Amino acid sequence: MPGQPEAFSRILIDKALEFSGWDLLNPRQVQFEFHTTNGRADYLLKERLGRVLCVVEAKREDLDPYDAKEQARGYAENLKAPFVILSNGREHWFWNYERAGQRDAYRIERLPSREDLERVRLKNLQPPRPLSSEIITPDYLRHLKHDLTLRRYQIRAMDEIARIFDSEGRRKFLLEMATGTGKTLLCAALIRRFLVTRNAERVLFIVDRIELAKQTMEDFAVVLPEFKPVIYKTARRIGELLGASVVVATIQSLMTGRRYREEFTPFYFDLVINDEAHRSIYGDAREVVQFFQATRIGLTATPKAYLKNIDAAQLAEDNPKALEARQLRDTYHYFGCKPGFPTFRYDIIDAVKDPQGPFLCLPKIFDLRSDITTKTLADSGWAVVVDEQEENFKIQDLEKRIFTPARNRLMCEAFLTEAQRDPAGAIGKSIIFAVNQTHATNLSKTLNELQPGIALTITSRIPDASSLAKEFRDGKRSERIAVSVDMLSTGYNCRDLLNIGLMRPVFSPTEYIQIKGRGTRLYTFTIGHTAYEKACFFLLDFCAVAEYFEEKYDYSLPLKLPRGTQAAPATSSSSGGDNPASTGDGQAEPPAPPATRREIPVWQGVDTFVSQEVRIVGPNRLRKNPAKDDFGEEYALLRSRE
Repeated sequence: MPGQPEAFSRILIDKALEFSGWDLLNPRQVQFEFHTTNGRADYLLKERLGRVLCVVEAKREDLDPYDAKEQARGYAENLKAPFVILSNGREHWFWNYERAGQRDAYRIERLPSREDLERVRLKNLQPPRPLSSEIITPDYLRHLKHDLTLRRYQIRAMDEIARIFDSEGRRKFLLEMATGTGKTLLCAALIRRFLVTRNAERVLFIVDRIELAKQTMEDFAVVLPEFKPVIYKTARRIGELLGASVVVATIQSLMTGRRYREEFTPFYFDLVINDEAHRSIYGDAREVVQFFQATRIGLTATPKAYLKNIDAAQLAEDNPKALEARQLRDTYHYFGCKPGFPTFRYDIIDAVKDPQGPFLCLPKIFDLRSDITTKTLADSGWAVVVDEQEENFKIQDLEKRIFTPARNRLMCEAFLTEAQRDPAGAIGKSIIFAVNQTHATNLSKTLNELQPGIALTITSRIPDASSLAKEFRDGKRSERIAVSVDMLSTGYNCRDLLNIGLMRPVFSPTEYIQIKGRGTRLYTFTIGHTAYEKACFFLLDFCAVAEYFEEKYDYSLPLKLPRGTQAAPATSSSSGGDNPASTGDGQAEPPAPPATRREIPVWQGVDTFVSQEVRIVGPNRLRKNPAKDDFGEEYALLRSRE
């Protein structure tokens, strides 16, 4: 509140110091109101031997503490203090004064602990070398594994970070890269570059599911073996965790009981990388991410651009709370980028048209609509007599407010008929996305009734689902189709996937792009002496999702904030799925579920297909925001080569 005296700021600073472990009653740790020849220093923070580590200059809450930099410089010179903190209680700036020629004061969210300052002081005695001095070539990782080759665009991404890090002193970066372009391998090489140049001693890699943590560890164990990477959830505190330079953690494990506050200090990690960054920087997760005062790198194929195409100045005047809510959720803003402009971008168009590629493949889209689907998509909806009363259902109501076994069977029959075959003639590995877990189970039952042993359910309520997902990915299961909800929609790297089935509606462009991204990876099948290249995947769409997002969705309109979003929005799922971290950001949203629960009726009628279209998307005319009928040339599906 403007007008508060400096004493009020002192109270806030006291609490912030206590939060970071400082004992305010111990004069060997904290000394107040120390008079120097240059004036009075508000706080002195001391190391264990009693020498001054840091000068803290306090200012009124309505003043910008950065303006006190020169005042604090005199105290630091007089006391030979290596560090300066400038604070008004709400906003803190940290200045490594001992290395003032290399970096200016910078904003921090949490004050450092004594251990943090002592560690930074030791680093000052052996300063890191420039990040760009570690030269990255395509063969940079080959000494670790003979077939590890970095692609040119991965090197360009790392070099752009290094250039800005070294020359501009920036410490926030966003990599916007299409699913399947090797973000994990890129990160492993980037982490190695930070560690060997001593720009980082400890690295935190944050994912949003334990399955992704295990998948990441498979790559890190190969690329970073001497840095002893561990998974936070299973690492022992003494030994493994303390001895690890790289910690892979889910956001949930860090949040549980606020363990991160007990086991880490604000400056414990020098580099924090957020995988799927569009989901892990707001709500309760934001507190965890902001706790660590480190260089931050975000990775995502689908950043949330809540500040794109809006008049921020006008919104600040009309509704500052709404602007704050958008800023809190906007991925670009969080990582210090201008709206719509990441540090480095490499999208699916770049990957398909790369002269050294292609590095990804595109979908062949099957638009299959039944009579029930068509009616629920119409403005008037599907009028049905239920319990002697006429009710009206929309596409988002199917399998939630009414069960349609005839439609489910029709979709399953069509999927088994139309799905792309692998070179051996069997149905290619496939993922079907269902409305919810009950729907997933019913689809699996139907598929296995039609073709015994063809499908398995992989959702969070299935015991040891993550192991099933890994076995399915690695070809250790006989089933060819995995039926899920959200669990396999992000971060699931199944390179030989040939089919994706959308048997549920999708209301978020982010979710649609993530789901489509499961199939874009290239793969080489080998039978005998013949290699078959995966040239495309089939997207079998039973809910008109692709038509909407490829042709009708207006990507130029500002994103709508989720319902009930305030200054600190919480995460929610628009699909009622099995991944609690998934969020929606579409222009249309399903209605809230009924307040009262009742028996869900079962439609006993029949269903038939009323329209079937096939679109083959070619690379020559692919656009970021496809317009109607803007599809390119047809090309071979599975190309063979001897």
